[in-house]
Amino acid sequence: MAQDFLLELVQNKLDSFCDQKRDELSGISEDLIPLIDFTQSLLSGGKRFRALFCYWSFASTLGSETNSDELNADSPIVGVAAALEMFHAAALVHDDLLDQSDTRRGAPSIHKRFESLHKQHHYVGSPERFGLAGSVLVGDLMLAWSSEIFGEALLHAPNEKSEANCRHEFGKMRFEVMAGQYLDVLEENAAPTRTDGAAVARANKIMLYKTAKYSLEAPLLIGAALAGAEDGSLNALSEFGIPLGLAFQLRDDVLGVFGDPEVTGKPAGDDLREGKRTVLIALTLETLPKSVARIFEELLISGEISDEQLEFMRNTIADSRALEKTERLIAEHSTRSIESLAALEISDQGRNALAKLADQVINRAK
Repeated sequence: MAQDFLLELVQNKLDSFCDQKRDELSGISEDLIPLIDFTQSLLSGGKRFRALFCYWSFASTLGSETNSDELNADSPIVGVAAALEMFHAAALVHDDLLDQSDTRRGAPSIHKRFESLHKQHHYVGSPERFGLAGSVLVGDLMLAWSSEIFGEALLHAPNEKSEANCRHEFGKMRFEVMAGQYLDVLEENAAPTRTDGAAVARANKIMLYKTAKYSLEAPLLIGAALAGAEDGSLNALSEFGIPLGLAFQLRDDVLGVFGDPEVTGKPAGDDLREGKRTVLIALTLETLPKSVARIFEELLISGEISDEQLEFMRNTIADSRALEKTERLIAEHSTRSIESLAALEISDQGRNALAKLADQVINRAK
């Protein structure tokens, strides 16, 4: 199946690119090797949703699945999909640092690995500061490498219009996710001081720009643009991708509080320990009595939550019916997305593949 072959080619592209960068870095100094080691650790495995949505949007716009014998390491869709995966890995590095999250996929996050490197070699200064600096630089490197892979892929774009439109969508994705990331950081710090009653609206905007557009809409638009889609088709894909991206993030929010750490690779209740201001949390706070909301808020900003307090917060969320409301929102966004998918003028094969991916995005345990 071309999809499986594509993922194999994407992994090969990332591996060969990293091998090249390993040689370049070691040529400067062997001290730089941890940068590529840590990068490659994030580029193996994962769900590869972005690469797959990009591919099926590309193939569906062309009208049929690209045959395996038409795909190779130089196919532009392979490079573009690899660039998306590199960009996503960079975003994870910075996101874990901003959230002060210690684990990623069941392993130490990148800033914690740099801290361990500092301690292992008995360097002077603060391990935490070293971890912060190292992860910022690795994330920045990966952003640059994502652009490099993307640029090389577009050397093989079908025509100048496809190349220009694809660049536009890729640039818009980078801009929007950084805007959403800042709004997320701002809300974590400013929310307790705001009394405008608009926490749910702000959480929805953060979710839209930080995750929904970047995770689902952008890969769809980038793939379609590469295949030569016109504005009408791109708008129709947005109608499918945005609600699906919202459902994706809402599911992530639920898992961040109620997920099984053995499955998610994250500590239990990680979003609560990190003080995340998700839609789930905003819905909880807006329905609680003031006295309970004050206790919940104090725990959320404390940064130190015991297992007993975590259980209290989970029960409070469930009792407030915020969990029920969030599940209802997931269902509503999912329905909108599937209805929009049904209306898309694409191949049946592409529609079926996108529907299957959409189901995996929504009904997941990690």
